[in-house]
Amino acid sequence: MGGDTAWEESYEDPVRVLPHGCPTPLRIRGKPQVEEVSNDLCTVKLVMMHRPTHDAARDKSGEYPFSWHLGERKRLWEIRLQFKFHRQPQGKIFWGLELDRFVPVSGMTKQAQKALVSACQRIVGDCYHTNGDDPSVVQGERESPAFVMPLWAFDQFHVAEPGREPPLSGNLAGVGLSRSEDGVSKYINAVKTATASISTDLVYTFCFWGVSKFLDIIKWEVVGGLMPGVKLDFDKFCGGPPVYCTMYEVPKELEQAADKRHLPSRKNQFFRAAAWSTLKPPSVVPTMALPTAATTAPSDLPDLSALNLGSGPQTQPAPAIDALDLLGLETQPESATAPRAAPATGKVENVDLLGLF
Repeated sequence: MGGDTAWEESYEDPVRVLPHGCPTPLRIRGKPQVEEVSNDLCTVKLVMMHRPTHDAARDKSGEYPFSWHLGERKRLWEIRLQFKFHRQPQGKIFWGLELDRFVPVSGMTKQAQKALVSACQRIVGDCYHTNGDDPSVVQGERESPAFVMPLWAFDQFHVAEPGREPPLSGNLAGVGLSRSEDGVSKYINAVKTATASISTDLVYTFCFWGVSKFLDIIKWEVVGGLMPGVKLDFDKFCGGPPVYCTMYEVPKELEQAADKRHLPSRKNQFFRAAAWSTLKPPSVVPTMALPTAATTAPSDLPDLSALNLGSGPQTQPAPAIDALDLLGLETQPESATAPRAAPATGKVENVDLLGLF
């Protein structure tokens, strides 16, 4: 970049993110800022970064935020989240994407969806995918389309005492544990241990980029060889922007219930944010009211303490497909070359609170 930072003053890319609790959409600007939102369950700090895939010249020049981090890597984007929980979660926590409406899927899109979901299920194992409830078929409270995963689907995590957490806009290389650097088994076990009993006295940092090589948010396309030689408009999967990044918990009893749907009334929503690109904007800027069970009378809502613990439908193994590594579980670190120099920041101490490091 030659030290010239004049571009920072005017830079703004097309990505928009609107978290619940935030009055206006967040934007990726030349000088990155850590945003913060809060609700009854937790306080969340977040940073979003994306390569300028819509501007090849800028991508090559490195004149965009976090080019020192993204420039030599395969990932197209990364999201960093930092949680301070106000109460201890009691259920099973999921992280992933969901939609706010039912979207019929067929043809090539259905094949691509099957490849994407099957590959994630093969690697992650206990992820949860649903096409949602068709409102022309299902009456009352309905499940939204979603693909969500356990917390160890994040690519990097760190646990710290308040005041000793890493700066989200800084260089996090070597901070906490990383799946690609520390090995899959060690990483999964460490995340499971750290999140089995989440403390309200600690700060939890999560970074996610594993599927970014397959989803260009700016261009709103499925890319990167999911189906060789084919690029798909992401609208074919989601029906239209926005999509929602979400983290929530559901009762542990749900795993043994006959009805396993992740209904709004069964969720405690820690984080939910609408995401879209101004190159493919939504017809109406979304409002961030959390999904509710408004379509169901309160007296009809399920009693989670008395879930039908029948045998339920048996989970079928994912169909055999080619080894498509969506989450980076079977890869070496992304680049053999050194990335651009990161801005100078204070050294982050690896605080070993749980005996994981």
